[in-house]
Amino acid sequence: MATILLFNPPAPGSRGFTREGRCTQESGIWGTQWPPVSLSTTAAFLKRDGHLVRIIDFPAVGKGTDSLAVIVRTETPDFAFWNTGTPTIANDLHIALLIRHNCPKTVTGVIGTHVSVLPEEALREPALDIVIRHEPERILLNVCRADERAWTEIKGISYRDGKRGTIVHNPDETLIAPEDILAPNWETLDISAYRLPLKGRRFLIVAPVRGCPYRCNFCTAPIYYGGRLRKRPVSHVIAEMEDNLIRFGIKDIFMWADTFTADRAYLREFCLALIDSGLPISWTCNSRVDTIDIESLRMMKEAGLWMISFGLESGNDEILRNSGKHISVDQSKEAVRMAQKTGLKVAGHFMFGLPGETMETMEQTLKFALFLPLDIAQFYAATPFPGTDLYELAKNNGWLQRRNGTSFSQSTAVMDLPGLPAWKVDHFRKKAYRAFYGRPSAILRLAAMVEPSVARNVFRLMKR
Repeated sequence: MATILLFNPPAPGSRGFTREGRCTQESGIWGTQWPPVSLSTTAAFLKRDGHLVRIIDFPAVGKGTDSLAVIVRTETPDFAFWNTGTPTIANDLHIALLIRHNCPKTVTGVIGTHVSVLPEEALREPALDIVIRHEPERILLNVCRADERAWTEIKGISYRDGKRGTIVHNPDETLIAPEDILAPNWETLDISAYRLPLKGRRFLIVAPVRGCPYRCNFCTAPIYYGGRLRKRPVSHVIAEMEDNLIRFGIKDIFMWADTFTADRAYLREFCLALIDSGLPISWTCNSRVDTIDIESLRMMKEAGLWMISFGLESGNDEILRNSGKHISVDQSKEAVRMAQKTGLKVAGHFMFGLPGETMETMEQTLKFALFLPLDIAQFYAATPFPGTDLYELAKNNGWLQRRNGTSFSQSTAVMDLPGLPAWKVDHFRKKAYRAFYGRPSAILRLAAMVEPSVARNVFRLMKR
């Protein structure tokens, strides 16, 4: 039996920051702090194996590196594993030195998409012992079962050979069968910090499926969970939601899936089971515009769906084709129209600065965003995260301002495209937010989603 510390590390400047699979972003009114589902599912595997596990989400509870140092020094865990993200990678890797200084015997390890692609870069930090590549649960469990001499037999890890000092990359681990995926163990985590934007209600994540069969050139999703859709048994998912309700009183769920609607038969099976269960669950999910129809949307709403998010990306068909998104502007219009007609709130996500972008196509996308009946819009800078086709394209064409891929974030453009420098993308992104949320209609849509208790708190703050 081992003592294991799992954590989402403090972010630079004490900001809230989510590091979860493809989602690595600073928290805010839209980029809310997500519960660390990978750490919690890993905890479930480890606890079943008899280990003592503690999970801490430092950004969520507002604690910094001083708190981490005290915990490591006083609890002296056998293992410490933490999430990493491209925007904060330098800070994330430096955490290993803090742990080594406060407890030299603790084995240190990291998970995440960035380190999965660039494990050798991560292991340049001498205080870091091991990189867990791709889906972490089974790999991390095997590491905690073995002593360091047996690491040569563990698939899915990269580490430094103690005798020779060279970096060793073991073969990849196979993905977990969907029926063997355990529900997250939230018990050792402070879940009071996770609140829905605008509504202020507590929520948790449920992951019905893993893997994304689509090949958008800017997305890191396949790096973490692979490119094959793995569908957990619907009965397992419903039981998990019921347990969240009984154990924690959680009625609000975010369906954690890159495209929850990718398999319509599975989607409808899930909705019917949730309706039959009678559970008073309210939920949201991500979707693609080419995977839904009006019947599915109606069934989803009956099952408790209140908001659906679409990755719309661009208002230009050629840019959509070049990005590997393989949807059309007309499909986006129809999907948003159907969702709005069904009575759902609709969020649209757009990206400026994809290959082929010009000032004219950015204006086209903004005009499209203003035309659609969206309740929420997010505008991102196209980011060439390591491991994506966009990264290779940007590197080969000399578009990158920063060559090593560190500190890339969707809030700041880093590619100088032909005729479109990064600073113009950043400027236009700010313009898009002002244009979208500066309209009275957008303000009214937002106001309709705000819970009365949250509105009262905001009003009190405004009066100070």
